[in-house]
Amino acid sequence: MKTLIITAALLAVATGTASAAQPAARLSDGQFVKAARCKGLAKSEALGVMDTAGVDAVLKVNKRGRADHIVQRAYDAQNEATSEANRADDSAKADLIAERSGACEAFGLQG
Repeated sequence: MKTLIITAALLAVATGTASAAQPAARLSDGQFVKAARCKGLAKSEALGVMDTAGVDAVLKVNKRGRADHIVQRAYDAQNEATSEANRADDSAKADLIAERSGACEAFGLQG
């Protein structure tokens, strides 16, 4: 249930439908890094580039007030995910596409 509420809040932020009276759920540091990884997977030409507007909005909102070392970890995770996808074999690509289409939807990617 908690995951459903967080997912709904993140989607509201990504689509701009969150009302001013309802604060959006803040991502944990780990979730912030995972969202950045999802952006990296979405940007990979090897997997098929996707629109990152939703995850960009989530990352932008959640970057505010975040410790610099966490922002750097997220940036590194994004770059590593893109690199991992670009050098993956067909089996690994299938796993990465499944990750991008599944877990990444919570961060605003539509797969």
